[in-house]
Amino acid sequence: MGKHGGIVLAGVGLTAACLQIANTADSKEKNEIFVEAITSTGVGAGLGYGISIFLISNPIGWGTAIVLAVGSVAASYLAGKFVRNMYDRHGEIDFVEGTGVNRICQ
Repeated sequence: MGKHGGIVLAGVGLTAACLQIANTADSKEKNEIFVEAITSTGVGAGLGYGISIFLISNPIGWGTAIVLAVGSVAASYLAGKFVRNMYDRHGEIDFVEGTGVNRICQ
């Protein structure tokens, strides 16, 4: 993965979320998709940065690097699902309307 590989992958995930938002009629579901995508992307970016710093500063093997990568993917996915579930139960703020995502994702 190149210098901007993580940005490209995050863009793909956010683009997929935008398409889901555009194809969903229910406002609550649009917001659930939004909070899940933003959370998983943010957690993934943060963990990716932290793991990159760790890998640069420590000589470890490929096996450990792969375990860290898989763990960060799982953590970002689970964080997104958790926040979506919490929003489903308690969320009242319309993030999609408030941020203008509904106008971008049509």
